[in-house]
Amino acid sequence: MSSEVAISVNHVSKTYRLYERPSDRLWQSLWGGARQYFKEFTALSDVDFKLKKGEVMGVVGVNGAGKSTLLQLIAGTVQPTAGTLATQGRIAALLELGSGFNPEFTGRENIYLNAATLGLEKREIDQKIDEIISFADIGVHIDQPVKTYSSGMHVRLAFSIATSVDPDILIIDEALSVGDGAFARRSFDRIMKIKERGASVLFCSHTLFHVEVFCDRALWLHQGHVQELGLVTQVLSRYQEFLDSLSEPVQSATASPSSAALASSDEIAGAAIQVASEAAGQTAGHARIQSVRVSLDGHEGKELFGVSGGSILMMRIDFHSDPSQPAPSAALVLSSESGRILATHIACAQGIEFLRDAQGRGCAEVCLENIPLNKGRFRVGAYLMCERGIHVYQWIDPVAHIQLHHDGNEQGFFLLNGQWTSGPIPPSG
Repeated sequence: MSSEVAISVNHVSKTYRLYERPSDRLWQSLWGGARQYFKEFTALSDVDFKLKKGEVMGVVGVNGAGKSTLLQLIAGTVQPTAGTLATQGRIAALLELGSGFNPEFTGRENIYLNAATLGLEKREIDQKIDEIISFADIGVHIDQPVKTYSSGMHVRLAFSIATSVDPDILIIDEALSVGDGAFARRSFDRIMKIKERGASVLFCSHTLFHVEVFCDRALWLHQGHVQELGLVTQVLSRYQEFLDSLSEPVQSATASPSSAALASSDEIAGAAIQVASEAAGQTAGHARIQSVRVSLDGHEGKELFGVSGGSILMMRIDFHSDPSQPAPSAALVLSSESGRILATHIACAQGIEFLRDAQGRGCAEVCLENIPLNKGRFRVGAYLMCERGIHVYQWIDPVAHIQLHHDGNEQGFFLLNGQWTSGPIPPSG
């Protein structure tokens, strides 16, 4: 990693003026500083950090923490009220995809318009336009006005333009992958390649799993202030403790914003959890869970009872995937009832490659012996992931609950496997 700085944020603050009525803006302009017709809202206060070239930093925080404001400041769409910002190199920002399109222009015309605003000359756009059109995959619609596009076509074209400019700095706001099917997978792979090429990346997400696997450092914002900045595992650990302290249950950290099909506990019925099967064409570039079965000590169901440190947990996932893509991987996730992930068991971490038939159908099973969880009620989640265990195709969490008990009085989530010994105090010296 280069020691050069790609982004320098020096004690930056951003304050907005909030007016109750449109007429108050007029009165404020007439009265100037003699009278105040607005209230001030500080979205960011004294934020200070540097991002090196080739470094990836995640930005986390609850809604309203100032994350999007920070990304907009760095992208240059808004200006700071105080402090200074400096960037080096071409910036591509995946914020509100397609917000800069002219609806009357065709897709092809908007490529030239948007790519020019990102710093490309016409000669460079001419060289890249075929690649941009191919990646967007909207066919003959490329020469139709953008106002006739579906929301999916709109996002595809915007994403293709933003990621085709070979950026030195990539800014991502909850858009690690977009769209459905093959495009979701291709968009995710493209962002990974930009990262691997050495671009500096600023990544904002509520999906802590993606932040942890994608980033080197993390910045935690709260009410516009820097709560913590440091190594990603260190910051996320403290941020997760903060989420646990909130009264509302937290979202599972491995939930993916690009996962299209979910099942809640209210939608689960019976021991075999049947997810609506999809036509083969809908799995193009994708993978789908068809059914999940969970058992504890041989008993299947969604409410299971066992013994801490002694019971055997098994899960089977039947899936359907695009046979032209690498076989998917999967994970079993154990969580507290609040949603905090306690442990995961990911197949690709063991080097396991799932077997499939010619149509891309297969099943995978995992067995956990002597579950080391303390007494309590826990969630079991099933996750279908890409072969690298990063991109989540689909998840069902919880797919079942397990209730464990024992007669001891140990505290905490886990039972520790250790042995006490005793003897006389050794002589000193």
